[in-house]
Amino acid sequence: MAGLDDLRRVSRTPPGPDGAAGTGGRGSSPGPVSSAGVDTVRQLARRRELFLALGLMLAMIGLFIGGRLLWDERYYVPDEGLGYALGLVGGSMMLLAMGYALFKRVRRLRSIGFMRHWLRLHIFFGIAGPVLVVLHSTFRIGSLNGAVALFSMLLVFVSGIMGRYLYSKIHYSLSGQKGRVDEMRESLAQAGQGIHTPQLDAFTEAVMSHPPGLLRAWWDLMSFGWRSRWVGFQLRRRMRRQLSAQARAEGWPAVQLRQRRRAYRRQLRGYLQTLRKVALFSAYERFFAFWRHAHVPFLVLLFISGVVHVIAVHIY
Repeated sequence: MAGLDDLRRVSRTPPGPDGAAGTGGRGSSPGPVSSAGVDTVRQLARRRELFLALGLMLAMIGLFIGGRLLWDERYYVPDEGLGYALGLVGGSMMLLAMGYALFKRVRRLRSIGFMRHWLRLHIFFGIAGPVLVVLHSTFRIGSLNGAVALFSMLLVFVSGIMGRYLYSKIHYSLSGQKGRVDEMRESLAQAGQGIHTPQLDAFTEAVMSHPPGLLRAWWDLMSFGWRSRWVGFQLRRRMRRQLSAQARAEGWPAVQLRQRRRAYRRQLRGYLQTLRKVALFSAYERFFAFWRHAHVPFLVLLFISGVVHVIAVHIY
């Protein structure tokens, strides 16, 4: 994807003398890349992946429903001519797409080309193959083994799209976000002038620990919003009381008090946003790990059902 490739180029650009990311060109002066700009690119890339995933699934559903309603058997039949060729090419594409798993797991095969090229072929064949097979089926289910093979293929197709979407959510390092949380915590303590925040420490520990389990990942994903708002409300209320008391004790002018409050709110907002990213990435990492284990059995089911379908067609 173009957005993801652009983001990776930005993240790999060597830092300049002041620690900011440079342009990477020879003879060019390094320029700063703002965190907000990089976050915007990441959000656009993830949004594009989501729209692409939904669009592919809707296109496949629309293709099947439209073909079911409008198809005429006078065009071609599945067992000869064009229909047979579509099934042969589509099945071969899906078989080649399965080969990507071998290239990942067999070390000797990894030297045959770059893995990113095989991944792109895997994605292309995983999309084009099912489309050709659906066209081969003439949008009809004629036998039990054909139905099993077709639904196995659609299951793998949907699973692959979900996996690609989950991968887009975790494509850059989670450890970098955790390091940023530590930096934000120090800035927050400085802005709050020593305000003790046990609620924030407990909330941060809960987010950073991320115990395993799909149910816990789903809970973290769904509950972070209201939990972070509640913690933020408690901290802002505590901040107002303690900063007001400190201002009276040290004789701060009203302008200084307002500046301290604004600085604290700004740091707290950024800190909670960073924590939100850590929580989301942790949850999506666990979803992706589960998907990797579930996708392989789907591939095995598709392979077996496809072989049985081919044998049954040629025997009977």
